[in-house]
Amino acid sequence: MVADGLWNGGAERQMALLASSLPEGWSSAVASLQDGPYRPVLEGLGVDVQLAPRRFRLDATAALRMWRIATKTAPDVVHSWGWMSTLAMVPYCRTYGIPLLVGTIRQGCLPRRRAVIDKLAVRLADAVVANSRAGLAAYGVAEGDRGRVVYNGFDHRRLEGLAVAGDARPGLGTTVVMAARMFPEKDWRTLIAAARVLAREAEGWRFVALGSGPDRAALMAEAIDLVEAGVVSFPEGGLEVLPVIAGADVGVLLTSAGMAAEGCSNAIMEYMACALPVVCTASGGNPELVEDGVTGAFVPAGDSGALVEVLRSLRDEPEIAHAMGAAGLRRLQRGFSVQSMVAGFVSAYEAATTARGRRT
Repeated sequence: MVADGLWNGGAERQMALLASSLPEGWSSAVASLQDGPYRPVLEGLGVDVQLAPRRFRLDATAALRMWRIATKTAPDVVHSWGWMSTLAMVPYCRTYGIPLLVGTIRQGCLPRRRAVIDKLAVRLADAVVANSRAGLAAYGVAEGDRGRVVYNGFDHRRLEGLAVAGDARPGLGTTVVMAARMFPEKDWRTLIAAARVLAREAEGWRFVALGSGPDRAALMAEAIDLVEAGVVSFPEGGLEVLPVIAGADVGVLLTSAGMAAEGCSNAIMEYMACALPVVCTASGGNPELVEDGVTGAFVPAGDSGALVEVLRSLRDEPEIAHAMGAAGLRRLQRGFSVQSMVAGFVSAYEAATTARGRRT
């Protein structure tokens, strides 16, 4: 597996989960162009990790270092998780007849930047795996032998020691959590606007803004009155956010229209694992994960009024909120298991090696 970096993100979590869960007969190694907090996580799971660091922004010699790592590893398949590592490995894979599987489609839309180069990386691959049908369609890849959808898997071992799916919540006090990167693609300002309205209406509302990124300071400044009133908090997330999410009553994920669309959202899966009703925008792969009116509710992008109405109704009808959370947990357990994810990727690996005339 080759990656652009080992940062703290959903793709890195899924890579670690897949690399450490392959069945007997398969082994994995990771080569990355940049170090990050997920390197010790991977190493702790017994995955061999080697770095081919870029010494400067356009350092082409990093590709040579990655080729040397691949030569020592002698892979049957190269699975790329980033556009830079994909392009770096294309010449190597073509030279040695090694199938290249691209797993970079992790959103439900083309990226605003690098759309052309991202599509080029996908076109040069032998096989393409997206984590949503929306993502595969956005790149113009047909679902079939070359293009596949493998949904993210959720590791339920992460719930050990946490109290989830307990009493019928919400009650007199309602805690709303949004776990996401603090980038413009995530619509934090609509959440803050809804928090301001609901806090004026009734006591007991709490909003947890869980994430990090370049917009964090600006968002905290914008919500300073709500922070001082104890309505909004900005805790540090770290590598494991479930202890914070498990203490909430509702999970929210808002995406900025025209800027991004979710693929198979790890945050939404975490809400479902903690038996929370999910409130999100109906874009990208969200409808493939959330059942409107069954496991949660959709709201129009940027519509704080609609978000207020949904959150208010969930607080006023805790039995419905609890039923949605329980249904979401069942759906997650049924359709988004680690076993299903691993089986999907192993099937894609086998098809790619067969197409290249190689034995697995």
